[in-house]
Amino acid sequence: MSSAGSRLSVSNGVARRMLGKWIMWLALFAFLLELAFLVRFNRHIGPSFLSSLPSMSQYLSLSPSYLKQTSQEDGGLNDDKVATISSSRQRCINLMEQQDALNYSRDFSKQPVVVLFHETQGVDKCAVGCTFSPMVSHEVKPDAAFGIHEQPGVARVLRSMESAVYYGVNDVATAHRFAKITIIYILMGYNVVMTTSLSSDVPVGYFSWAEYDIMAPLEKKTEKSMAAAFISNCGANNFRLDALVELQNLGITVDSYGSCHRNVHRGSVNKIKALQGYKFSLAFENSIEEDYVTEKYWQSLVAGTVPVVIGAPNIQDFAPASNTVIHIKNMEEVKFAATEMKYLVSNETVYNETLRWKVVGPSDAFKALVDMSAVHSSCRLCIHLATKIRLQEEALLDLSKKRSCRCTENSESWFHLYVRERNRFEMESLYLRSNNLTMRALQEAIIETFNSKTHVPIWKSERPTVLKGDNSLKVYKVYPMGSTQHDALYTRQLDTDEDLKNMVENTPCLKLEVIFV
Repeated sequence: MSSAGSRLSVSNGVARRMLGKWIMWLALFAFLLELAFLVRFNRHIGPSFLSSLPSMSQYLSLSPSYLKQTSQEDGGLNDDKVATISSSRQRCINLMEQQDALNYSRDFSKQPVVVLFHETQGVDKCAVGCTFSPMVSHEVKPDAAFGIHEQPGVARVLRSMESAVYYGVNDVATAHRFAKITIIYILMGYNVVMTTSLSSDVPVGYFSWAEYDIMAPLEKKTEKSMAAAFISNCGANNFRLDALVELQNLGITVDSYGSCHRNVHRGSVNKIKALQGYKFSLAFENSIEEDYVTEKYWQSLVAGTVPVVIGAPNIQDFAPASNTVIHIKNMEEVKFAATEMKYLVSNETVYNETLRWKVVGPSDAFKALVDMSAVHSSCRLCIHLATKIRLQEEALLDLSKKRSCRCTENSESWFHLYVRERNRFEMESLYLRSNNLTMRALQEAIIETFNSKTHVPIWKSERPTVLKGDNSLKVYKVYPMGSTQHDALYTRQLDTDEDLKNMVENTPCLKLEVIFV
């Protein structure tokens, strides 16, 4: 090749490389320009534009799972099919809104739930009309009364935070069948049980965001002893004192402030402030009973110390994160607990990991548990009673109306469901398509419905600021209304698409509750 040809070839190569670089820079500039536009659109134009579009609940049939299914079956959805489905859905909704509506005889805002008891807390901002009074006029019949009330038709309520180990009637099953013989008739059981058990009708646990500053910052561990204990009932019906002595025999140094095996004499002390200086707290309950978790444990969390627990068999359900609680189930496990405590003391990194939840926040499961107490138990009692009253009336009305909560048009079926947030009273309507009875579709419909009402979760005002999050809604659990909190939180009831399909198809007007976290 001639030198001129070589120079031309080199020049062409250089030109192509320069052109390639210019194209690359132009493409990058175009990308950044588009990104800036999208950010501006999202902040200033997007929300108003998107709000003008039809809501997601109108097009649940067009969810990704449905589109994929339809695409495989008949080549996808064209505009005509979308319009047909949308119009069928709207006609069905209009029909079900008329057919499924019930006219209740009692308006709780005008005729509140009346409980015969002296109570002043927790009822002023209740989700349902709620009145507590030590006396009721002859013109007003109470809906419920604390204790064994002999007036027919008045629900008998048991409320206690004592252990069923010492007060047998506090056992949920026992309380429901407890009998009292009067001169005229026998009263069989309490209608409503309110105890520390999450299986009771209205749980009344020791925990709450308001009472315990669970997210209080960590303090430096300044005490020489490994653990602190506050035990004053030396006659407890368990092995906690034997365990305390055995831990000391195994080399665990314990400062005992209580009456039992006391070795610290500092006068009156603030428990939480005292616990803050120790790496461990011996949260030894006087009873071993499921869900019986008292202030001993919650004060340990506030203080930022690792709880060593003798008590509730399901204490791990109350843990703010995994590997944050040492559980001693029996005397044989004391040795293992001592070994674990020594290991954590010798390994600062691993010990700090057990308290990491104080920095990053507790698990959703823990938040869902404590959020329950954001509504006072007295208000939750009124919601429980009002719900029972309404369900009884619905059963009578359904005998004549026979609601199906289902509509079929153009070979498409739609189901009418109801949902409310836990500790709310009024229900919201949801509509799910028979071809898309999935948990994903249900959760999307729930979030869209509550977002459209600018819903604020009921725990917003109670949680610590660091745990309130933004305004987005996150579904933690959906479960059949009427479930105990134990079943709602820990039992698999509505976890799979098959679960939902069976419930919806076999329970007309299915009522659900949702827990947001």
